[in-house]
Amino acid sequence: MPGFSGSHIQEANFTSVGGSYSDHRRVRIQNYNIGPESDPRRDTENRHFLDELAKRSAPGAIANAEERAYAPRCLHETRTRVLNDLGEWSAAEGRWKDAKLLVLTGPAGHGKTAIIQSFSEKLLQQSRETRVVVATFFFKATISDQNQPKALVTTLAYQVAEHWPSFRDNIGRVIRDNVRIFSTSLEHQMEHLLTSPIVRLQASPPSPPFIVICAVDGLDECAGVDAQSRVIRLLHILSKIPNTRILLASRPEFPIQSALQGGLSETLHIDLNKVYDASKDIRQFTWIRLLEIRDRLLPKLDRVSWPREEDAEQIANYSSGQFILADTAMRYIDDQHYDPRERLKEVLALCGGANSSFAMRRVAVGRGPARPLGVLDALFTEILERAARNTYPDLEPEQGVLELASLVWILIRLVPSRIDAVTSHVFLEYVPLWVIEEALGRQSGDLARELSDLHSLLDVPQDMCGRNEISAHHKSFLDFLGDPGRSGHLGNIPEVAQGRFDLMIKAHLSSLTVNDLKSLVLTQPVKPHILHSLHLLSNPETVIKGIDPQVWKSLLCSLNAWEALRVKQWVHVGLSQGPLLWDFEDSKTLRMMDEASKRSLDDLLPRLGNQGPLDPPPISDMDIKLLLATLDGQGDESFKCGHSEFIPKQRMGPYSPVVLSSFPWFPAARALAWLWVPSHRLITDQSRVTQPTGTPNSHPLEPSHIVFITGSAGSGKRELLEEAYKLLPAGREGGPPEGWMPPVDIIIVPDTDGVSLRSLWTPGAFGEELGGVPCDNKDLMGKINLLEQFPAPLFQDWIACWETKHEKNTYHPQFLLQGLHLLAPEHQAALLDIISSHAGQSDSTGRSPLFITVTSLPTATFASRLGPLPWPGVYYVNLDGMKADVSILEGVLPFQTHTVPQLKIHKLARILAASPKPARHLKRLINHQRYNWEGWEDRLDPILAAPESEAWRLIEEHFGEIPSDDGGR
Repeated sequence: MPGFSGSHIQEANFTSVGGSYSDHRRVRIQNYNIGPESDPRRDTENRHFLDELAKRSAPGAIANAEERAYAPRCLHETRTRVLNDLGEWSAAEGRWKDAKLLVLTGPAGHGKTAIIQSFSEKLLQQSRETRVVVATFFFKATISDQNQPKALVTTLAYQVAEHWPSFRDNIGRVIRDNVRIFSTSLEHQMEHLLTSPIVRLQASPPSPPFIVICAVDGLDECAGVDAQSRVIRLLHILSKIPNTRILLASRPEFPIQSALQGGLSETLHIDLNKVYDASKDIRQFTWIRLLEIRDRLLPKLDRVSWPREEDAEQIANYSSGQFILADTAMRYIDDQHYDPRERLKEVLALCGGANSSFAMRRVAVGRGPARPLGVLDALFTEILERAARNTYPDLEPEQGVLELASLVWILIRLVPSRIDAVTSHVFLEYVPLWVIEEALGRQSGDLARELSDLHSLLDVPQDMCGRNEISAHHKSFLDFLGDPGRSGHLGNIPEVAQGRFDLMIKAHLSSLTVNDLKSLVLTQPVKPHILHSLHLLSNPETVIKGIDPQVWKSLLCSLNAWEALRVKQWVHVGLSQGPLLWDFEDSKTLRMMDEASKRSLDDLLPRLGNQGPLDPPPISDMDIKLLLATLDGQGDESFKCGHSEFIPKQRMGPYSPVVLSSFPWFPAARALAWLWVPSHRLITDQSRVTQPTGTPNSHPLEPSHIVFITGSAGSGKRELLEEAYKLLPAGREGGPPEGWMPPVDIIIVPDTDGVSLRSLWTPGAFGEELGGVPCDNKDLMGKINLLEQFPAPLFQDWIACWETKHEKNTYHPQFLLQGLHLLAPEHQAALLDIISSHAGQSDSTGRSPLFITVTSLPTATFASRLGPLPWPGVYYVNLDGMKADVSILEGVLPFQTHTVPQLKIHKLARILAASPKPARHLKRLINHQRYNWEGWEDRLDPILAAPESEAWRLIEEHFGEIPSDDGGR
């Protein structure tokens, strides 16, 4: 092509891809009115499917996302040539009109992202009046959902659907007909979510047709050569679609060069560094920024005296055509705490001063003006050294700069990369900055202070709460810190950072007391809070070995049966999946828990030898004392029978993905769900029983399972039952029993007269394609009057009836007796005696084993009957006194309250952590946000304004109990 040095036409096509995950950050995306007027009825019908598509997208990767509010852009009267050329290309005009796939490459810091951002925004603005549909995706190495290709297809498809009504209708049908579309390969998604719908619509296009333009930036920030090559192949496919154009920008990495050399059809490669001389634009950029800095920081200064135009010229000359040096220099000068005139002198000394320390450092790091990284690295070094002198005045200069550089590496690379390595599910977990700050031994505000002189290199949020993160303004700074060839004169920064971080974790583990460790295992508050995030930061073996063996031994000797089960599951499940996760795929979490339950504590903790009782008792003397101390709960008039009943109306769908729970003590729900799993209750002594393929190992000789759950009114009993129930979703008859058998078969509730029982049989339900699955519960039936004569074989009669009438007579029923405290003391005693007679029972008794969960407020009768119970198969759960950890609550709340600012979320988490009934209050907040959302944030404000120790009381006032329409799931 004439006049194009370093450019060539090839046959090409590309597609964009990204990462599959659930992110509830808000994005400002306008729904442009393109084409025929929308049908409200049709839009409502498709909204559910579009919402699903949005959840699997990366909203922060879209050009007009709030997260990109401060992204680099081209200043006025800069980069005009390339922007004009891009504008002509998008209209199929000008020198590049024949290119369906346009690839822009340039070295680090050339300003590629600013070009794509400005071009995309201009195109989005113009598209309001045209039939152009714009979709964008910005890869970013430091953001976990934007540094991989899982969400690219869904993100592009979502934007097209937002702006093209006919496409929205079409893609709604695709998602409805294939609910597993989001778990298929990216190639399959590309075909069914983008290319095929566009081709179908373009077959009978309106006049004029819609034009789809996709802009993808930063392919080099997508992790992995294979992933980058895959993105190119996908974009190549998309570019072949009629009336579709693809723009891709990247550093000239190997996958780009390899793809271009392979001959991709209708592809034009533009080397920005060769085709465009950016020196004038850099000079203009620098001059404008210097004038802005003068007007803001030196408003009274004579406008003629400073700055000088030759200053901007000198910086532009030493930038070697790369914007990053000029941009970093301007950020360095633009610091209100320092005189910008002095800082400009330092930058100018770097850019050509023969006798300055800056200039000499350029030689020391092995770079020169012909190699722009040398100048840039010298600037990075000087900024770090000056900041270290101010931050750590008592340290030697070399030690101070290494301390600061390693701290930066921990915050922006080490911790995020470890989280990315283990977070492959749809929910992207994180560790709040205030938790890291606390773990590093800093006081609140210390991190912001230590990083205050690095604003030219880092974006540091005003508060350290929630998902707020510290990030580098440009990837080149990360490259500098991580490359010993560039930053080795400061020390091996990644190696030092890793050593210090791992040592910090080990120090916290070794200092745990018995009570600390018990709180950690039982998901109670513990300091430092980072210990609840060990599954993201350390491997299980390191954690186990890091805890003092004497602490382990003392803990194991103090456990009851329930707590021992929780320890096993914390070691085998919690340290791998964390305190809030349940993975439904192939019953992964359930299988892990099943394996953990079969292993002895000696096996899980091999260094300890034979420590603790082989079979911990169901209840300890301490449990009895605590139970007696909380007897006042039985008089709570606000918690009557109707409120305490958990009657499941629906089961989770069979294709439920990974779930991140909102229950503050989710590991307890995991343990209860494991005890409820139907494979424990299979009748294995009958030849007609066959276990479906994939069934977790059954327990044919296991005795009765009896679970007692106590707690005062509002302590979380109902929430625990709900959470456990939904962890065993409906499946198909040929699948594992946890799917085709209901978790609970017979529900028993004391009647309002206090002297009789009502029963409810739950046949359960098989899976449907999408959404909740009705349980088809029968009406309450089988009322038993306890005044006439208490039937001793009560449960055996129920079991016999069940085995006779139930159509799947292959397992023993699971009972759920709720509200024992509502019975008169003598009836409580009689019922507990019948239940306790089954404890420890084996098959030799001739009676069917009893599988039952009993809930009650704490009563004297309950306490007196629990002490002498035999221990096998009995578990005691006391919810009184349970507290919620603020870091766990903060991790849950953004998914439920994603419109609330991060600082408010942190304050709300602290309020709930101070509440004596955190599960109840959290559930109320969530229910109101879901079903009574109008004015929700306004009602939240007086709670957040109140003192934390008292604010939880206002939740009762402003967020009264409302019925949820989730059917008790």
